Amino acid sequence: MTTVPPRHLSESFNRVSSIDALRGLAALSVVIYHARNIFWVGLAATYHRYGIRPDFNACLGYLSAPFSYGSLGVTLFFVLSGYCIHRRGAQMLAKNPSTNFNYRAFAIRRFWRIYPTYVAALLLTAVIDWTIAAKTGFRIPGQDDSIFAFGVSLLALQGYLAPFFGTNGVFWTLAMEVHLYIAYPILFSLSKQFGPRRTLLFTLLAGLGYLALNGLFGIEQHLPYRFQRGPVFLPYWFTWAMGFYLAEVDAGRTGDLGKSRWRVVMAAGAIGGFLLSIPGFDVLADMFWALFFAGLLRWSLTLQGRRFWGGWFGVGLAFVGVFSYSLYAIHGPVLELSHCLMAPTPSHKFTTLGPAMAAVVCAIASAWLFFQLVERWSIRTPGASAAQLTTELEYGK
Repeated sequence: MTTVPPRHLSESFNRVSSIDALRGLAALSVVIYHARNIFWVGLAATYHRYGIRPDFNACLGYLSAPFSYGSLGVTLFFVLSGYCIHRRGAQMLAKNPSTNFNYRAFAIRRFWRIYPTYVAALLLTAVIDWTIAAKTGFRIPGQDDSIFAFGVSLLALQGYLAPFFGTNGVFWTLAMEVHLYIAYPILFSLSKQFGPRRTLLFTLLAGLGYLALNGLFGIEQHLPYRFQRGPVFLPYWFTWAMGFYLAEVDAGRTGDLGKSRWRVVMAAGAIGGFLLSIPGFDVLADMFWALFFAGLLRWSLTLQGRRFWGGWFGVGLAFVGVFSYSLYAIHGPVLELSHCLMAPTPSHKFTTLGPAMAAVVCAIASAWLFFQLVERWSIRTPGASAAQLTTELEYGK
C-alpha cells in the first residue's frame, strides 16, 4: 500500500498542526518583536522623520505596529504549555479518577525534552557572545557570560542567584517553565480532589495574592538579580493553568463554556489586557490576555479552527511551530550577532525595517538547522513505548 506523504512537517511528526500553528505564531511574534527593538529606530523616530508621507520605509514601519505587542507570544506559549503538559494527565483522570501522578516518569520526559536543547543553546550563546566581544568589544549592560551564570541558568535559578546567561535574555521564560513543571503535581492533585474550576481559581488567587504582597512589601526588590518580569513564577501560574483547564475541558472533566461565552471571555481578556498594559501593569495584563489566548486555543481545536489553520497560512506557521523551541532558544544571540555584522556601531539603529527582517530570516534558518542537529534527537524519550512516544510528540511541548 502506498503511504500518503504528510502535508507539512507538523504532520510528519504526528503532531496536532493547529497547536503547532499557534506555536509558530507565538515564536514569530517574539522574534520579530526582538528584532524591531534591536535593529530599528522605532515608531516615534519614524514618525518624526517621515510624518504621514507615503514613504515605503515609513509605511512598513507603521504596518509593523502590532508587533509592538509581540511579547504576548510568551503568554500564548504559557497557555499552550499548560494544555499540552496536562493533556495526558486529564485523560488519565477522566478514565480513572483515582489515578496517581507519576512524578518520576514526568520529570524524565520533561528533562529529556528540555535540557539537551537548552544546554546546546547556552553553549551556542557563549560562542556567539565571544564572537561579538572579539569583533566589537560590545557587551549589553549587566551581561554575564561567567561559568557561574551558566551553571545558575542550568538550575533555572537565573534571577535569584545570577542574571540570565549572556545575550540570551529570553531564557527567563524557561526558568518560569521549569518552575511551573515542578509545581504541576500540585495542580494535578488539586484538580483530582477539588475539580478543575476550583484549581483554576486557586492559581488566580495565588497570583493576585503574590502581586499584592510584592506591591506592599517589595518582595522582589530584595532579589539582587531580578530581571524583566521574573523570577517568581506565581504571577504566571494562572496563565499556565488556563491551558491546564482547557485540557480538563477536552477530557470531559468539566463543562465547556460554549461559543458565545468563549467570545465574551476573549473580548474581556483582550480589552482588559490592552487597558492594563497602557499604564504598565504588564503582569496583571497577562492574566487577562491568558483568557483571550485560551479562547483562541479552544477555537483552534474545533473543526472550524483546524480547517482555518489547515490553510496555507496555518501550514507555514505550523512548519515554524515544529522547531519553535529551537527558534525561541537561539534567536536572541543570533539577532545580536546579525546586528554586530550589519551595523556600523554596536548602538546603531536602522531607519528601515529591512535589516531587522533579514535578521529574522537568518534566525529562522539558524533555528531550523539547530533543530535538525540538536532538538529533533531529544524528542524521543529513552525507553518510551510507541504509544507513549505518539502522545509525547502530539501533545508534548
